[in-house]
Amino acid sequence: MNYALQEPQPGDSRPGHRRGRSRRRTWLFRGASIGLALLPFVLIEVVLRTCGVGHDTTLVVPYPAPQAAGVARLNPAADRIYYGVEDLWGPDPRPFQLDKPDGTFRVVVIGGSTVAGFPFPFELALPKQLEVVLTAQVPDRKFEVLNVGMTAITSSHEVHNLAQSLACRPDLIVVHTGHNEFYGPGGSASTANRLTSRIPSLTRFIKRQRSFQLLLSLAQRPTSSHLVSTLPADIGIPLDGPLFEFTQQRFRTNLESMADAARDAGIPIVFSTVPSNLRDMAPLQPTAREATLARLTEIDRLMSYREYASAWKTITDARREAPVDALLTYRAAQCLEELGRATEAAQAYRLAADLDGCRLRAATPMLDVVGEVARSRQPGVFYCDVAAKLQDRSQLAAPGADFFLEHVHYNLEGTWQVATILAESIVTDVLGATWDQGRVPDAERRDELLGATSLDRLAADSLTVVLFDAWPFTLSPARDAERRSVGARLTDRFQAMDAGQREQFANLGLDAMHQHLWLAMGNAWLAAGDAEASANALARHIRRRPWEAAGYEAAARALAAQGKQGEAAAMRQRADELKQGIRLLSAR
Repeated sequence: MNYALQEPQPGDSRPGHRRGRSRRRTWLFRGASIGLALLPFVLIEVVLRTCGVGHDTTLVVPYPAPQAAGVARLNPAADRIYYGVEDLWGPDPRPFQLDKPDGTFRVVVIGGSTVAGFPFPFELALPKQLEVVLTAQVPDRKFEVLNVGMTAITSSHEVHNLAQSLACRPDLIVVHTGHNEFYGPGGSASTANRLTSRIPSLTRFIKRQRSFQLLLSLAQRPTSSHLVSTLPADIGIPLDGPLFEFTQQRFRTNLESMADAARDAGIPIVFSTVPSNLRDMAPLQPTAREATLARLTEIDRLMSYREYASAWKTITDARREAPVDALLTYRAAQCLEELGRATEAAQAYRLAADLDGCRLRAATPMLDVVGEVARSRQPGVFYCDVAAKLQDRSQLAAPGADFFLEHVHYNLEGTWQVATILAESIVTDVLGATWDQGRVPDAERRDELLGATSLDRLAADSLTVVLFDAWPFTLSPARDAERRSVGARLTDRFQAMDAGQREQFANLGLDAMHQHLWLAMGNAWLAAGDAEASANALARHIRRRPWEAAGYEAAARALAAQGKQGEAAAMRQRADELKQGIRLLSAR
């Protein structure tokens, strides 16, 4: 009999059946071995989590107060999953009610530091300004705009942030991204977590584990160098090279994933292009050819004598030999602007930024991807070309120091312009309402609504000027002039303050200027013995962050120092209530 043609029966002792049973036992043994090998790590992980070692990197978490049921916040430690031991800026941890109150329209804004607000605090950032514009435009509806911006984040991780942000139960998602695709953590030309660019989900899983966080904290320490100096691994990335093509395709894939995730959740999404400072920041990639350097020296000499016609001829000759040199193209743009050829100058400024191999600014092909993805994923996916619209609003040949502090970060006016552009898109395209330009607050009213002051602008300039001493900003051929421009503005604002305010501000660290300016100023005034000035500064902090107990505690000390014991007691009571989570949301 041919046993090979018969099905084995239960209990059959034929060789084939024994081999099948042996294979099952082998795999069971292997699985048990792997489980036993992993068991110590699982136990260590459980112990570390029980003891509170490490960080929970979940984006949306319950508010940490005993009586704050139903209140959530964005986790300030969520960025550690991308950077490890360094705690960087974002997201904004202000509290919100997880179940939206009736009539509330909740918007989540996802992006990098331009969304987080650097070098301004969260309460002056793009999402907050967007909330102000929308509220003014549609006053019969309550808008709540949550800031999911994180410093230097790439779209690979923004996909993850978008998926997590669905827990906020938003009515709309806005994605404002594109600058960090090369140098952010896991970027294609980044020194930070290169593995992340290929397998981001596995990398995030590993970095969520408390045991890994503990090992990393023991092996790694935060660097004293500026972040922008530590991230770029390559500042000579050609526009038509394979690395650029790979990064562009990955950006497209990530945006498509975001669009699909929002559509599957039934939530409309707006994709926005990100504008750059094209006019007032020179390319950072050094010119390589000695012949081009010699021509540039001659061009600079001619332009310094305002001999623009001769300079243009020299530029034209030089670009025949080096047509993709970013600095030559930038000089061409400057010359064209001086010759009154504004349209050609704008095109040349854009091309110069595109040709700059130091990829801090999103190039035109990356911006094009945003529109292509938005159009391909309709309906429910909307497109707002902020970069083009900001170009139209600039009074210069191309956006520059009118809207930017350096290459990509907005000043307050730039943030406001971007906020109004996005708000108009949301009102007309998403809500289907009519835009009323007359409802847009003017600059004075804007600053009043935001609580913005000249001291906030001074702090932003102080943080910006530091960048010009960091590589690769030091490579700019115009670095000294660029630094002087910001430094002169900083000096003017500093000198405009009274002597006491100058003294207190000068003693602040950069972190205090950035993250809690008015709280730090209030504490500094109190330490100097001026309780009245301290109370005034702390009142501004409380107005901007009414949910933070620290402001009320400091204000209580300042009021007590003035002999206002009743007011001080009320402040202490409010601080205690916030710590307990009592009336937390009423603070907003």
